[in-house]
Amino acid sequence: METHQKLIQDLGNRSLIDKLAVLEALEKKRRDEQFIKYWQAYPKQGELFSRFTADTKIFGILGGNRSGKTEMGAFISVAWALGKQFFVNEPAWEYVKDLPIPEGPCNIWVVGLSFAVLRDVIFREKLLHGRQHPPLLPKDSTIVRKISEADFQIFFANGSVITGKSADSGRDKFQSASCDLIWIDEEPDVEIFDECYQRTADCAGRILLTLTPLTDISSGATVPWVFDLYEEFKHGKKDVNFVQLSVLDNPYVPEVEKQKLQDKWQGHFEERARLYGEFVRRSGLVYNMWNPSVHMVKPFPISRDWRRIVSIDPAATGTTAAIWAAVAPGSNNLYLYREYYERDRVVSDHAKGILARNAGDPVDIWLIDPKWSIQRNAENHKQNGQLYRESGIPVREAVVGEDYGMNESREYMNATLYQTERHPKVFIFDDLKFFQWEIEHYVWDFFQKGEQKGLSKDKPRKRSDHLMNAFQYLCAMRPRGLSRQARYRSLDERRADAAVNSYT
Repeated sequence: METHQKLIQDLGNRSLIDKLAVLEALEKKRRDEQFIKYWQAYPKQGELFSRFTADTKIFGILGGNRSGKTEMGAFISVAWALGKQFFVNEPAWEYVKDLPIPEGPCNIWVVGLSFAVLRDVIFREKLLHGRQHPPLLPKDSTIVRKISEADFQIFFANGSVITGKSADSGRDKFQSASCDLIWIDEEPDVEIFDECYQRTADCAGRILLTLTPLTDISSGATVPWVFDLYEEFKHGKKDVNFVQLSVLDNPYVPEVEKQKLQDKWQGHFEERARLYGEFVRRSGLVYNMWNPSVHMVKPFPISRDWRRIVSIDPAATGTTAAIWAAVAPGSNNLYLYREYYERDRVVSDHAKGILARNAGDPVDIWLIDPKWSIQRNAENHKQNGQLYRESGIPVREAVVGEDYGMNESREYMNATLYQTERHPKVFIFDDLKFFQWEIEHYVWDFFQKGEQKGLSKDKPRKRSDHLMNAFQYLCAMRPRGLSRQARYRSLDERRADAAVNSYT
């Protein structure tokens, strides 16, 4: 305002209309050159800035197509480079004032999935040239000292630097530097995220995510790390925060276009993600009938005379897992009540760990992966199953079909074995967290390239499957409960039923 008053005085004897015209031209020039100071969020966007608080390490903006999520990412990244002081007494101050932007020059990375997206969408459209509005990067050499489009780097007069990186350039390109903010647009593979996270560790940096949540647990990234972060957020993790944007809330998208989008995606399994930025679970889950509110029960004391089976999925290296099951007499329902999940140990150590976890409980049958059991150990040439037997666990090879019991396990989940009985026929104690994590991430594999790209391979993906395999060996034998007096069966059945009913 003081600058404008001085200009009016300098204009001397010009008419008031002329003076106002000059000021209007100067203001327009300033808006064009420093548009970020005047950037206006639409109401729903504006509400979300206050959610990016000082105790937030990872801030995720989930949005449908054309919801404005990428524009928010660009605004926050440039604001981080310019610093809070740049916005004081400016229209955009209301969005910046609560952001945890640190003092001093900042090192910012902007990560796109591919070179083309980084160049055309993030740098050229959002930062440098603009499209529907002027660019978010100020066109002022006193603010922005140097721009290197070839290297995707922007140098600010205050010492801050923005560097663009392409996820498809590989993990090695994401090493060495320390970053105050890393903005990741859409979901790369977890290796890229892990490297980015490391870059923020020593300077208490933040990670900003903007994406349409289509890369979910059944496709896309090898490990669904964004979905996992979202699950942690829903379960109360304090330093992770997710917000959602809908294209239907964006006033800059014409109503006729919103209606076209609604018509296009109505009834499609991607509708909630495309329009509302919500995660969708596709049919890629192997156990798509899984429902924690149905299948999980509160732990209860299991009678010592119920048949008990322990099924082991071993590994020479990597994770060895075991699942404990009790078979209810009469109904033959399975109750999975204990788990073992450890890695990078030798067989004797795993055996000790499993026996310690068993805590002296009676076990009628010990099952083990039949293929792995008969293989010979490279050091002593003994069969692997024999190593377990010598370590005190009398394992027998599971009898499985060509699918290693997968179809039988799906039958237990659906209870298609006995149509006259209650559904399902397997229940899981709710403290089996590894089992729950695996079953919610166990998906069908698909072809990722070639003429069959996107088509199912009709077999599960070899990932997060250790307890799933142990569960399948168990179901393949269709275990039956021990025969006992009816009065004892009735008592224990009622106890199991009470646990199921109390949970649901």
